[in-house]
Amino acid sequence: MSLSMGYAQFNERVFPSIAEFQEEMKLRQQELSSNKHLGTNEVKPIFAEPRLVNGKSMIDAFIEIENKAVIDRLRQNGIIVNCEFDGFVTALIPMDRLSMISTIPGVIDVEISKMLDFCTDSTLRLTRAGEVLNGIDAGLPQAYDGSGVIIGIIDAGFDYQHEAFRTEDKSRSRIVRVYDAVNETGHTAKYGNDTLPGSIFMGEQIDTLTTDCEGTHGTHTASIAAGTHAHGYGGMAPGADIVLCAARSTRYGLNETEIARCIRYIYAYADSVNKPCVISLSVSTSFGAHDGRDRLSRVIEQSTGPGRIFVIAAGNNSFWPYSVYGLASEEQPINILIDCPQYMADENYYYSKIRIDSWVRNVYTKAGVRFHILDKYTNRIVWESDPVTILSTFRPNLYSDYYEPDPDVNEGIGYMSAEVSADPFSQKYNTSITISNLKCKSYYLDWQGFKISRYRIGLSLYPRKTDDSHFIDSWMATGSGWFGSSDQAVYLDSITEDGDTIPVVCEHFYTMPSSNISINSNAVNDSVISAGNYAGKVSYYSLNGDSVITDLGTPLNTFYYTSSYQAEGCGPTGKALPTITAPGTHVVAAGSRYSYFETDTLHRDLVLRTDEGYLWGAMTGTSMAAPTVAGIIAQWLQYAPDLSISEIKHIIAETAIKDQYTASPQFGPNGKIDALAGIRYLIINRPIIKMGDVNGDGEVTIRDVSLLIDFLLYDGDVSPFVREAADLNMDGDISIKDISTLIDNLLGIE
Repeated sequence: MSLSMGYAQFNERVFPSIAEFQEEMKLRQQELSSNKHLGTNEVKPIFAEPRLVNGKSMIDAFIEIENKAVIDRLRQNGIIVNCEFDGFVTALIPMDRLSMISTIPGVIDVEISKMLDFCTDSTLRLTRAGEVLNGIDAGLPQAYDGSGVIIGIIDAGFDYQHEAFRTEDKSRSRIVRVYDAVNETGHTAKYGNDTLPGSIFMGEQIDTLTTDCEGTHGTHTASIAAGTHAHGYGGMAPGADIVLCAARSTRYGLNETEIARCIRYIYAYADSVNKPCVISLSVSTSFGAHDGRDRLSRVIEQSTGPGRIFVIAAGNNSFWPYSVYGLASEEQPINILIDCPQYMADENYYYSKIRIDSWVRNVYTKAGVRFHILDKYTNRIVWESDPVTILSTFRPNLYSDYYEPDPDVNEGIGYMSAEVSADPFSQKYNTSITISNLKCKSYYLDWQGFKISRYRIGLSLYPRKTDDSHFIDSWMATGSGWFGSSDQAVYLDSITEDGDTIPVVCEHFYTMPSSNISINSNAVNDSVISAGNYAGKVSYYSLNGDSVITDLGTPLNTFYYTSSYQAEGCGPTGKALPTITAPGTHVVAAGSRYSYFETDTLHRDLVLRTDEGYLWGAMTGTSMAAPTVAGIIAQWLQYAPDLSISEIKHIIAETAIKDQYTASPQFGPNGKIDALAGIRYLIINRPIIKMGDVNGDGEVTIRDVSLLIDFLLYDGDVSPFVREAADLNMDGDISIKDISTLIDNLLGIE
C-alpha cells in the first residue's frame, strides 16, 4: 500500500506524529507551489488541509479498496466514508489514525485530496499560458508576459482602480488610456481630423476614475486578458499595457458604431507608441448576413493587419435552436415555428418583441414571407397572411379569433410585421420580422398553473421572383423566443375525390431548427480570430470557499453547450468556426465593486473579497474565452510584433490541442489553444536574429567569439541563421573581419 500525495509517493511511510505529517504536507505544498504565475508568491495549498469534524482533526482523501466489505472496516476505525465509487471511496480520515490505515485489510492505496484550481488558474494551466509566463523553466529563451504589447478591451462595467489593473507593487496603473464614449470630462477624443464622442483619459486622470456603469463584464474580461496576478488569480499577459474602451451607449449593451470608433482609437494609439496590439471584443449578435460583409466586420477588416490583431467571442446562442436554414423556392418554402414562452413557462401563450433576421444567400434575390397560425390540437393551418412585399404589418383584427394584444403593454398595440430591404455591403436582401405583444385567446392551465396555448405562430420563407431554389438562413435575433419544431404532419387542406374528403397532408412541413450556424455574425470574417468556449472547469468555490457551485450542464473538457459555432459546409461562408476554443466556464477573474458581484446578497458568483474591498468572481461564456485567446496572442506578439492574422491562424492550426473531445464539429477546425506550443512554433520557425548571437542563446558573449573562431578554423557548415548572425559587417561572407567586429562590440569599441 502507498499513501500518495499528488506527485509524491510515501511508500509504506508511517508518520509518528500529526505535527510531522503536517510539516511534510507543508513542504510538499511549497515544492509544488513554486510557480508564482499560477498564483501569488505566497504558498498556495495543493492538498486539502486538515479540518475539524465533530471536534476531531480530519483529512479528506480517496481510499482505494479491494471490495465493499472494506468499507465497514474503515468505519470501525473511525473513518467517515462519504461516497462509494467503483473500486474506491471518498473519506475523512482522523489525523490520529493516518499512520495505521495501511494495516486495515483490503486497503490498497490512499490519496490525500488535492485542492482544485479556481478557473483562471485552470485557464493558465490548460492553455499552458502559465508555462509561457515562466519562460526559462518551460525551456523558452525568456518569459513572455505581453510586455511591449497593447491589449485593448472594448466593453462596459470597468472598475478602473481594481488592483488587477495596477502593477505588482501597486505603485501605478497599468491602464495607459481610457476612452469613454459617454464621459465628456477628459481630453477631446480625436481620430485624424475627426472628433469622437466622449473623451480620453490618461496619466493621473485615470487615477480619478471610478467606473463607467453598474456592470462587471469589462472588469472581468480585461483581467482575464491582462490582469496583474494577485490572490491566486491573474491574466494571460500581465506585462501588457492596457487600453480600456467603455463603449456602452445604454445600460443594455454596446452599439456597433461605438465599437467601430473604439477599434479605430485603440489601433491609432498603438500606432502612436509603435507597439503591437490585440483587441478583445466579447459581444455578439445574431443580426447580420453571417457572410463576413457586415459593417462592423468591414471595420475590423480595414483596421487589422500585421501587429494589429482582433479577437471576438463566438457567441452564446447554441443552447436554444436559434437558427434555421434550408433550400427553398416559392413553391416549397421553408416553414418555421416560433416558440415563445413568457418567462420560460407559458408555452406559446404570449409573444413579446420577437425579432427574426432572414437572408437569401444568393445576391440580388428578394425574400418573401407569410405569417401563419397553427392549431396544435388539429395540426391545421387556421390563418395565413398575405405575402410581404416591402413592408407589411398585420394587426390582430385580422386574426382576432386566435390572438389579441395585452391592453396594458405597448399602448395596447400588437402586430406581426416584416420588412424586406437591400443590404449594399452583402448585396443581399434582408427580411426583418417582428412579432410583438400578442397573447393567445385559447389556452389551458397545466398542473403548475402555467398557460399553455392552443395555437403557435409560424412563418413561410421563400426566394421571390425566381424559378430556382436558393438557400435561406434565418436567425432568432432578439426577444425571448426560439425556433420550435413539430414532428407531426400538418393538414394544409382537403380535396373531394369520388365523394370522399381526403386531407392534404405534409409530413415534414416545418424545417427542424439547428445550431449549425449559430455563430456570432461578426465572427465569420477572415480578419478576426473567433473564440469558442469549452468546459475547463465545472465547479468553483463561492464567497471565500463558503460553498461549492457545480455545473452539471456540460462534462469537463467538452464544448460548452451554449457556445456558438458554425459547422463545416454550413452557413453563407461554409467554413468551420470558431477559429479556436479556450476555457470559458466559471472563469474566476476580477469583478467590479460597482456591480451585482457586490450587491447580490446570495454572493453565488462572488469568490473573493479582499480586505481592501477588491472583488473576484466567476463568469461563464465565450466572453471569457475571447480575452483568454487575446492574452495568449499578446504573449506571441511580444516575441514577433509583426504577426499577421493569417500567421496566427496558421500557428493555431499547427499547434492547437486535439484530443478525444475536439473531434466534435463544434470545436471548429482546430481544437483548444496551446500557448506554449504556439510560442515554441514561433521560435523555431521565425527565429529572431541578433547580430553576433552566433549560438542563438539571446545574448552576445565571448562564447559567440569562440564559436565563430571554430567555424573559421574548421570550415564548418553553418545554418542560414548562424551565417546571418555571424556576418557582422554584412559583406555576405564570414571572415576574420567579423571576429574583429564582434570583439570590438563586446569591448565597446566603435
